[in-house]
Amino acid sequence: MNDQVVDDAEVAPALLRAVMDYIEARLLDPDLNPRGIAAALNVSVRTFYRAFGQGATSSVMGYVRERRLARARAELASTRLTVSEIAARWHFADGSHFVKAYKK
Repeated sequence: MNDQVVDDAEVAPALLRAVMDYIEARLLDPDLNPRGIAAALNVSVRTFYRAFGQGATSSVMGYVRERRLARARAELASTRLTVSEIAARWHFADGSHFVKAYKK
């Protein structure tokens, strides 16, 4: 896919959906990052950012953090894991960092 394809009104939303699906399926991957996602989807990093910027309300890593927080919230309600265990599972530096992000 070249950079001009992202301007296509039908392709950009499909790429954005593919990005979001890819992220959702790999939220537990500690190495999840924009360059790796672009490579996995066979697009340039520039094309990746343009497609994501056209349809998302936050940055790529902001979106990853939001999704991880949502999944962590569900685990808090449905498991007996401690806050620290859930924070570690969802790649937050520590329990206090997780609590701050969660409150925000």
